[in-house]
Amino acid sequence: MYKLALLMAVILMTGISYAVPNFACVDTNRILQESKLVADAQKELREKLIDYQSQLGKKEQQLDELKKQIESKAISQQAKEQKIKEYQKLESEARELQTKAQKELGEMKERLETMVYNRVKEAAEKLAKERGYTGVMDCGVFIYKDTNLDITTEIIKIVDAGTQKK
Repeated sequence: MYKLALLMAVILMTGISYAVPNFACVDTNRILQESKLVADAQKELREKLIDYQSQLGKKEQQLDELKKQIESKAISQQAKEQKIKEYQKLESEARELQTKAQKELGEMKERLETMVYNRVKEAAEKLAKERGYTGVMDCGVFIYKDTNLDITTEIIKIVDAGTQKK
């Protein structure tokens, strides 16, 4: 009877030890601030934004010039009507360019965010499998955490190592 009770206790304790979760966490803010992959993605988005701003700035300058010509008293009625048509056409082009820019930049931002998220997720999964973690969460979830739970530095290294290869 005593051996049976001892065997049951060992089985229960063994079962409990397998049920204990082993978690790690990642500081997403640090990844956004320190990762080369994120910096490269932000740079690409910023360059595209600057390009569109430049194009729109040129259109705005052209519109201002046409407006001055239209408001000039030295212009004939026929020339004024022609300038108004040019102004309207250019204004329409500027609106189309702005719409195109907003759409393209939005899609680009979403694509880059998805790419960064997927790379971080892949790195977290890789480390979790290597180290036997039950799960990896955002460090902000914890009210208290042991500093050993934070694997952000390793995640950044893995993510950025993939950046250098591509």
